[in-house]
Amino acid sequence: MRALLLKSCHFLKACYQTLLDLCYPRDCYFCRKDAGDEGHICQSCLERLSLHRNPSCIRCGMESTLREGADFTCSECLRHPPPIERTFIVARYENAFRDLIHTFKYRKGLWLTEDLGRYLLATYLERIQGNGTHVDLLIPVPSQPAKLRKRGYNQTELLTAYLARHLNLPVHKHDLKRVRTDTLSQTRLRRGERLQNAKRAYRLTRHAHLEGKTVLLVDDVVTTGATCNACATLLRSAGAKAVYVLALARPLNP
Repeated sequence: MRALLLKSCHFLKACYQTLLDLCYPRDCYFCRKDAGDEGHICQSCLERLSLHRNPSCIRCGMESTLREGADFTCSECLRHPPPIERTFIVARYENAFRDLIHTFKYRKGLWLTEDLGRYLLATYLERIQGNGTHVDLLIPVPSQPAKLRKRGYNQTELLTAYLARHLNLPVHKHDLKRVRTDTLSQTRLRRGERLQNAKRAYRLTRHAHLEGKTVLLVDDVVTTGATCNACATLLRSAGAKAVYVLALARPLNP
């Protein structure tokens, strides 16, 4: 019954969106010209949107300024192996892509969910599923309760829901909970302090179904990586076989 209701809701939403597109053609986010039927970025601006990143560490996703191979592990992850198997980042957090995320996250740009979700989906299909990795379930990184009340939505949950619909994977958004808001700014702390700071901020609420599962953590922006490491540590402690991270962006120098 619930599955039928969800399908009906998706169908009605698609019909409503089609009607809106007919009455009010979508304008491109960048050039304000007609964006066509798919998304809010026209093909011309999409081709000019740079998603370039340097070779990055397979474990934490941090870019290297050196000439590294496609699958290298940074010195930090070699010294302190994280609880994450691999991290997949769509683009560098800068310029036009940064502005897209800011509009989506801070300016109530919910209409960009589909556009940004496509980037995550393409990365998943090419780099995760394309390499033969099997994922059992998706978990969005939880938001601070105060920010959730102020913003009115959790942008990471919206992105995760988009992925779930197209990949037919379950979402366990209640497994992790943000429980503390008095933690310090991550950027001012050393590595060990960042992890301890982030660990205090999250709690595992359910764990019986995680035993032996491969989990994909979904985030919008990875900054220091401490938040994802803290969440992954909790998931692994509950029996998760492996934890991967998929995020829209990460800055070159957090």
